[in-house]
Amino acid sequence: MEALMEYTDLWLYLSTVKKPIFLYGMGNGADRILYRLEQLGMRARGVFASDDFVRHQDFHGYTVCSYEEAKAACPEMLVLIAFGSSLPDVMANMRRIAAEQETYAPALPLFGEDFFTPTYAAAHREELLRVYSLLADESSRKTFREMIAYKITGKLQHLLACETPQQQVFETFFALQPGEIYADLGAYNGDTILQFARLCPHYRRIYGMEPDFRTFRKLLVNTAHLERTSLWNACCDARPQFVSFSAKGGRNSAVGHGRMLPAYPLDALLDGAPVSYIKLDVEGQEANALLGAQKSIAKYKPKLLVSAYHRSEDLFSLPLLVHSIRPDYQIFLRHHPYIPEWDTNYYFI
Repeated sequence: MEALMEYTDLWLYLSTVKKPIFLYGMGNGADRILYRLEQLGMRARGVFASDDFVRHQDFHGYTVCSYEEAKAACPEMLVLIAFGSSLPDVMANMRRIAAEQETYAPALPLFGEDFFTPTYAAAHREELLRVYSLLADESSRKTFREMIAYKITGKLQHLLACETPQQQVFETFFALQPGEIYADLGAYNGDTILQFARLCPHYRRIYGMEPDFRTFRKLLVNTAHLERTSLWNACCDARPQFVSFSAKGGRNSAVGHGRMLPAYPLDALLDGAPVSYIKLDVEGQEANALLGAQKSIAKYKPKLLVSAYHRSEDLFSLPLLVHSIRPDYQIFLRHHPYIPEWDTNYYFI
């Protein structure tokens, strides 16, 4: 663990390279990488995209080209992957490019401004070591080590070294039982509720919260055939309040600038009713959502699936928060196939 904090920071390394830097992909990730490069006094040579998205359009002053066009102009380049995907064909293309060019997938905090650098890791050394000591198995400890190495270096090899299919999790230590009572915080369009219903057809009850109104309407349609469900178009939080919510019609919708929306703690919605499994994927609000569910967690010790990739501190702060509520949880960490690290979860049982 100590040696991990001595890895070379990707951003520091980029300031030393002579190869032209190309971004692969557009969107929010590319926005953040270009801004980060500008902060550090660097500039990319160009931007390329997957063939289906190439229109030779303008993006931040760059004409978006294909990889083959970029390679014709610069046979040797350094590639920064600027978007995320779990699609096998897209990930295979990323690996193909990485086999031909020096390639990195920068770990960009989706929320907050702290990048996971060696300095950041050193500042949180005690928390990181504490979490490492709490992990329940060697697979979790390996994932933790590889995740720190990845976050600092941006090297794909560290992500690929700790991939675990999520199905394997549900078939082993996180197996669901008949009679489960499921609370899905960040239910999106119902995909994870439908997954739960397939894995646990004899469930007792389903609760779901989704703040984005357009996505919530899809959630209602997609789960209409399921019985014993209660769904709320609201944010989850540590206390009842109204929050400003930025609705983007997808998984990137988040608390921020936008329309005012009610936010409730899960404890208030359940009002003492039992729950046996809680999933939290709430776009950087996981800590507040956990605080809003702490009475239920303390009383019922439900299984917890908690996303651990939205903020740099999630890797250590979220398990420590859960441990402070119920220190008898076993804590597992898994990264499921995705580039970058956007499907990395803690599992508590």
